[in-house]
Formats: sequence, structure tokens, C-alpha cells
Amino acid sequence: MRIVILGRTQILLKTIELLEHTRHEIAGIGTCKAAPEYLAGERDFEETAKRLGVPYFCDPRINSAEVQEVLKEMNADIAISVNWLTVINEDTMKIFPCGILNGHSGDLPRYRGNACPNWAIINGEERIGVSVHYMEPSRLDSGNILVKEFIHITDKTTIAEVYDQIETLLPGMFVRAVNLIEETGNTAGVPQSKRREDVLRCYPRVPGDSYIEWDKTCTEIDRLIRASGPPFQGAYTYVNGREKMYIDKAERREYEFPSMVICGQVVFRDCQTGEAGIAARDGVIVIQEARDEMHRPCAVTQLVRSTRDRLGMSVPDCVHELQNEIEVLKKRLKELEDR
Repeated sequence: MRIVILGRTQILLKTIELLEHTRHEIAGIGTCKAAPEYLAGERDFEETAKRLGVPYFCDPRINSAEVQEVLKEMNADIAISVNWLTVINEDTMKIFPCGILNGHSGDLPRYRGNACPNWAIINGEERIGVSVHYMEPSRLDSGNILVKEFIHITDKTTIAEVYDQIETLLPGMFVRAVNLIEETGNTAGVPQSKRREDVLRCYPRVPGDSYIEWDKTCTEIDRLIRASGPPFQGAYTYVNGREKMYIDKAERREYEFPSMVICGQVVFRDCQTGEAGIAARDGVIVIQEARDEMHRPCAVTQLVRSTRDRLGMSVPDCVHELQNEIEVLKKRLKELEDR
């Protein structure tokens, strides 16, 4: 089958490499602007297209007449897509007789949408689904499921480990799905449930969503840290409301003794290991690996210097400081106007 590659991420490049060793043929490659955390960018896709001698385009307007014309000229049977930037409409899908396949990191029909592996860790799931399914016009992560695998996770699993496994699984799953369609036709696959209670729609996460609220439980904070690390910015907090600190690795621990503490308070520092323990609602979060505001790795004890330190941000104090600064600026402005 002649296949067009549409989308972004390293996964698609690995899929191309795998397809090169099959009876199938790459007919063209289309991509758009990569996200900051992606290991592969537009240049990588362009160079791959040059190496294969196939048409290439970089344009998010996949439903435009110009891009549709480019796709038609590729004369492909099917397309494979991962993380295309916009929803693909019916006219574009009709260009491919065997449809467009999407690779999705979610246990469809649950975990449709964005940042599904991150949300799954935050929700404490025991496994994360990886699915290859038919795309449906102007709909998100719907269509018959052709191939599905599961990644089993524990209370130690990080998002980086999940993405490594997804990157390993999906290319082979795409090849299996294309082979299945070639053998059985476009009716292949299992329909997704359309019952409301079976679907979970996930929405995008932004860096600010990874701010740590220390009055949460240790379990909630630990999950947020594991779901926010590389390739993403990371979970973060502030030391005494000022110095920003990113937390890459931590563990949960009980208090050594019954304790009177304020959530976010430093309960111990260990200068030998560089670790520090922070009070949460029901225990201690021991920070083991961290980065400073410039994302430079450093010992936690370099940033957390005393048990008098507090992590987090006091909104009333910040508002009060801003009010004072505004009043000072007003006075200075008045003085300048009176001159």
C-alpha cells in the first residue's frame, strides 16, 4: 500500500523506518510546527522526505484547497497520523481510499483528547492504553480501533518512562494495522462505545498546571511530579515565595513522630544526600532531585536552606507586596508630575 505520513513526533520517524522494511511504500510526508518537548522537528521530516525522494510539505492548514491538492498528487491508499495540529475534515479524509489511521496514547474510548498519559498518571490508573484507530471527519479520537496495547504502570512510573514505551510500541502497531486493512479491507477494527459513561475527554495541560499545592495529599503531589517531568517542564514550587524550583524526583514518607507543621514547611534537610522533606497534608514529600529557575540540576539543599523555609506561594502576602509597590510607584509618578 502507498502511505502518506502526516503529523509530528519521533514516533512517526520510527514508523517510516519500520515501513521501509515492508512491502509498503511511503508516498509523501506532511508535518507542521513541533511542540517544544518534541525530539523531532520539521527539519527532521524534511530531511527524511529528501532521503526517500518523496513529496513534502509543512503546513497546518491540512483542510485547505492547496494542501488537499498536494495530498491528491501523492496518490496514496492510506495515511498515518500522529499529533496533527488541527482536526481533519471529511474532504481531506476522502482523498485516501483506505482512510487515515491515528496513533493515540489512550485507552479509547476512555482518555480521548490531549495529554492522556499525563492525566492517567494523575488519576492513578494501573495501565495506559495505546491505540491505532480509524479517524472520523472532524471528530476527536473516534473511529474503529484496529490495534490496541497496554502499558502497565505503578506508583513509581514517570511520564518519561511511559513515552519511551509508547515510542517503542506505536510504529509496530501501525504496520500491523496497515497489514490488517490490506488483508481484510476498510471494515477492519472494533467500533468504539458511544455511551457517555464510557468516554473520558481529556483537555490540554499547560506548564502552570504543574504548580504544586502543598496542602494536597502526598499521593496527589507525587502523581503530579511523575506526570509533569521530562520531556515536559516539570512540577514546580517556590522557596519562600520567591526562588522557583522544579522537582524531578521525590518519594512519599511518613512523619518520624506526630508533628505540628504547616503544609509546605521544610521538616528536614540532609546535607549528605542533598534531599529535603516537605510537609504535605498527610505526610512528607522527600525531594531527591531538583532544578533551579534556570533549569540547572542542583542539590535540593542548595535551594532549601533551613527548616524555617516554606515552599509555595502566599497569595495574600504577594498581593500586599504588590499593593505597596503600586503605592510607591504612584508617589514617584506624582512627584514627577509636580516638577
